[in-house]
This record gives sequence, C-alpha cells and structure tokens, in this order.
Amino acid sequence: MSHAFDAGSLEQRYAFIDACPDTLLDEVVSLPIGTLPERVAGVVCWRESLLAGQLPPDDAWPSAEVAGPVRRALFELGLARFCRDRAELVDALLRDVLLGWARQTDALSRAVTDELRRLESLERKRLADEEVALAAQQRRKTQRVDLDASTRSRLTAEAQDHIARRATVADATIIERWSEPARAWAQIADVFGDLGQMLGRGYDLTPGVLKHMGWQNLLRLRELVERLPQLQAIIRALGRLHTPVNGESVAEKVLLPVRRIEEELREVRTRLSPTETRGIERSGDLARMLPSEAVLLGHPRLRMLWHARRAERALVTYRVEGVTFERVQILRESTVESEGRRPRPERGPIVVIVDTSGSMQGLPEQVAKALVLETLRTALAEKRRCFVYAFSGPGQVIEHELALDETGIGHLLSFLALSFGGGTDGTGVMLRALERIRGEAWSRADVLFVSDGEWPAPPGLVRAVRDAKERGARFHGIQVGNRGQTGLHKVCEPVHVFQDWAAAGGW
Repeated sequence: MSHAFDAGSLEQRYAFIDACPDTLLDEVVSLPIGTLPERVAGVVCWRESLLAGQLPPDDAWPSAEVAGPVRRALFELGLARFCRDRAELVDALLRDVLLGWARQTDALSRAVTDELRRLESLERKRLADEEVALAAQQRRKTQRVDLDASTRSRLTAEAQDHIARRATVADATIIERWSEPARAWAQIADVFGDLGQMLGRGYDLTPGVLKHMGWQNLLRLRELVERLPQLQAIIRALGRLHTPVNGESVAEKVLLPVRRIEEELREVRTRLSPTETRGIERSGDLARMLPSEAVLLGHPRLRMLWHARRAERALVTYRVEGVTFERVQILRESTVESEGRRPRPERGPIVVIVDTSGSMQGLPEQVAKALVLETLRTALAEKRRCFVYAFSGPGQVIEHELALDETGIGHLLSFLALSFGGGTDGTGVMLRALERIRGEAWSRADVLFVSDGEWPAPPGLVRAVRDAKERGARFHGIQVGNRGQTGLHKVCEPVHVFQDWAAAGGW
C-alpha cells in the first residue's frame, strides 16, 4: 500500500476556499462557528445577495439565532439597497457582519451557560426537597443529590430552547457604526434618486453635503417639485432639438475605420509551463510544495499552522517557469473614405439663467431654485453638462458648472442658500451666456431663462440671440407670474408662464 503524499488531492479538498474573496478570508477562517466549507458558502451567499441589493434568504447560513441581530440591524437601517453593485462597500459591511456573528455566538454561549446554571440550581433544589421528604418518610438520613448525565442533557436542551425563543434585538455595534452613513445615503437618494450613487459610498463627501446650510433647502425644494408637475414637464421639454425635413443630417464624406485581425506566434516565459526550477518562493500551490511543508500535516498540532499558511499563500514552494508559444491576435486599423450620413446629437448641454432680483423674493425664488434642482437631475440622468447663472443688478452675476461631485454639489448648495435681492440686468447676463455658447462644447445648448420678465431686451441682444439660434442653440423662457409681454418673450421661444400658485401653496 502506497503512503505517498498526494498534493493534487489536497488541492482539490480545499479548492472551495477560492470562492471566498481575499479581503474576507482572514475573518472567514477565524470565525468560531460552523465548518470551513459552511462558512465560505454562507459568506458567498450573503455577498451575492447584498450585491443584488437585498438581504439573503431567511434560511441562509448561519442559523437564525446567530444571524438574527445582524439581519435585523441591516433591515432597520435599509442598507441592502445601497449595496447593489458596490463590491467595496459590501466587503466592508461583511467584515462587520462576520464580527457581529462572532459576538452573537459568544453572547449565546454565555447566555446558555447562565440559563443552564439556573435550571440546574432549580433542579437540584427540587431533587433535594424530594430527598428530604422521602428520608423523613423512611426515617433515614438524607443522601447527597447529584444530577445524572441524562438530566444534564435535558436541561442543556431546555436552556438552548429558552435562549433561542428570546426576542431578537438588532446588533447595537452595527447600528452605531452604519446608522449615520445609512441616514445620509437615504436622504441623498430621496433627492437625487439612483443618481445619488454617484456621490460614492465613502465618508468623505456625504457628511459635508448634509452639514451644508443649503441641504435643508434642497429637501424642501424637492418636496415642492413633487407638488408641481408643471415644472417637471418644462424640464422634460428641454433638448428636443429641431431636425431637418428628412430627419437626418446632410450627406457628407466621412472616413470609416476598417479593422483587420491578424495572428502571429509569440514566445512567452510563463509559470504555466514548469520545465525548469528557478528557486523557491511562497505561494498557495500545493503541487509545488516542499516536503518540509508537507511534514506539518502529519503533526497533530502543526496541522493548523499548515492550514493557516495555506490560507495566507505562505507555503514554501518551488518556483518554476518555462517557455511556451501563444497565438496573439493583433488588431490593425486603417481608414477608407466613404459617403455616409453622420447622426446629429439629440441633446446638448443645459444653461440655466436665474433672476435673483428683489422682485423674485418669496415663492418665485423657491420656484426658481426648484427649477435649477430639477434641471440638474435631468441633465445628470441624460449625461448632459449643466451650467447656472444667478444674476441681479449690473455686474452682479454668480456662475457655476453643476455636477454630482464634491465641487458641483457644493456649488448647488451654495446657490440654494443664496438670498435673492437687488436690481435686474437681464441683458448683461444674457451676453455672458451667449459668449459661452459660442464655444464648440456649448454651441447646441438649451438655455433656460427663469425670470419674472421685468427687464427690457434691446435690439442688439435680440439679434445676438437670433444668431445663436441659427448655430443650433435653443432658448426656453419661464416667466414666473403672468405679467404679459416682457423682455423674456423677445429672446426666448417658447416662454412657459408659471402661475400655478395654488399647487405651490399660495403666493
């Protein structure tokens, strides 16, 4: 009978560990519950479920007694929906989940031990009382009472059952650690929807957003937008660019790329072709393990050391490599001249001009800010750039490019915290916007002008706007309040008149 060491069999035996993410391997190996295959399969199940944006099934490993507090904490915080397709966040959360399971296991063990002692004390007292009564009846001395093995086994089962039937309480450590991020993400998701994921799941940007004085304004404006479907309809109308009669661009000469795939043989040095030994190294490959490492498996105490080295890929192994040939496909590109039709871009960037004069104070101010918020949401959803101008009197213009990043969110919140006042210089800010859209990046922009219209539009401005329209720009106007024909009507077409004050809560 052969007693040779079979490294391939050992490799197959522990192949299931490869399914466990490297970032969680240490915690999974040291978890004090279940077997190693159970732990790996259970963690993989939890990870896949969280990446799908949901909690795992109720019958998933570990048992409800162990997983209950953690599951309840995650449910109360609503963390699962923020984990969808966020591997880094899921792994960080699972590390705390594994620690929570270990804490619950220790707590259950202590609770069962305390309950068992209580039951044993009651049982000893009952048996002692019976012995005293029986000794008195039989007129003999009382004998010492002790619990036999069957009684201890029955009491242990009762203690475990009593502890298992206790009400599950959410894991306090997970609640404390994740409640603040969960609250922040929930608020951001309420405002920006799925776009809130672009803010990231770290701790760098979220607290700064929520502590900004404009954040509460943003929440109130989001509620206002929900009550004003007219605003949403106006924003959705942005970007519907005019198309030619035939619906396509003019025919023109274009250079079309032509690609060819060619194959060639290439000599590659690789470890996958073990034709020569090049030294030793540390790895987890059992087929190349030195005999000195295999000896550890035969020792009753050093066996666990071997498993730890295997998990850490720290076994001393031969380093081998060789030469092989591989077929490499090379993509070669060239161009040919052809006549075709180049599609037009359907939607361009958005430029918002907001009147911040004294006549806009009150509810018109709130409507204007709500429009900026909804415009940003729409621009981000459609992957369009968004620029905002806030103006009042001559030379009083604030301009920002809005984006869902740290700088853009800061600009948005600063604008929402801005208090309106001053005069009205619509001509000056319009000239600034026209200068911007002369550039190629903004030439086909949709300009949204929000104002009460109380400013004149000189002929020179009207001509400049007409030239911009010929280059592909569009000018939408929103007149807050019905004041008849104003300067806004001379530069914008169409002009939407907002006067649904009843839906906005009155003026």
